[in-house]
Amino acid sequence: MSKHPLRSLYAIILYSAFTLSIVLLPARARAQAPPPPAAPAAAPAEPVAPVAVVVGEEYRVEFQLGAWFSMPSTVLYSDSEPVTTTSGSTTTTTTVNGTNIDYKKQLALKNQIFPEAHLTIRLLPRHKLRGDYIPIFYKQSTTLTSDVYFNGQTYLTGQAVDSTLHWNEWKLAYEFDALTSDRGYLGGMVAMSSLNVSGAMANSAQSGTASVNILMPGLGAIGRYYPAPKISLTGEFLYFDLPGSATSTHGHNMQIDAYATFNVNKHVGVQAGYRVFDTTHVFGSPLNTGSMTIGGPYLGGTAHF
Repeated sequence: MSKHPLRSLYAIILYSAFTLSIVLLPARARAQAPPPPAAPAAAPAEPVAPVAVVVGEEYRVEFQLGAWFSMPSTVLYSDSEPVTTTSGSTTTTTTVNGTNIDYKKQLALKNQIFPEAHLTIRLLPRHKLRGDYIPIFYKQSTTLTSDVYFNGQTYLTGQAVDSTLHWNEWKLAYEFDALTSDRGYLGGMVAMSSLNVSGAMANSAQSGTASVNILMPGLGAIGRYYPAPKISLTGEFLYFDLPGSATSTHGHNMQIDAYATFNVNKHVGVQAGYRVFDTTHVFGSPLNTGSMTIGGPYLGGTAHF
């Protein structure tokens, strides 16, 4: 037993206090240390516009059939032909200058309905091949109120005549859609068209036919917009031109088309639109001229595959 119990007890108390201070001091320092600053709140995400899911654009082949209610405002056609006559041993060739016939006023041409067909093949998402065909064929009968010279023949006032005007309107085009979005596209076209026009006239004693076929290159633009998933609005413009002098073969053909499509589903739709053709041509030899402006509404259906 220790001789100095108080001194030993005092030493034990001091040792215990020292040990406890060593243990508690870091904990107290940690407890009094300020908390680290909170991380800044993440900025709210920008709203993302919903992608419009349209119906009728996911196709490889598009086929359209319709009926065009044509309403011509100008239909002029003229044909001059050399006429050869022989008297005895003498042969004479004379050019009979054709009348610039107004088919509406002089030959009673009326509004008529024509079928039409259109085909589009999607080669790649932005690349398409297109073909269009409209067989325009006017046929009418009337009694002439003035003399008419056509195809080297003379048709006199008061004679009953039958006449036709046939225009096989077709074109081929390559389309590239330069700007696209989930609601439509805007593109350009490089095209070729044939101005294949034939006019005919006949009475009880004679008949004559005059035809021309002029190939013309062209450029155009097309735009389509979907205001609703199943409804599209489309506009097209094409201009074909074959330059030439006043006496050589030349011509132009301008086409404007605007229509709306309602796609019942991704395979079938219905269309309604309005179309205008404006064309003028001069065929050099023998001289044949024409000028036509034809507009009118149309209705049709479309199929997608």
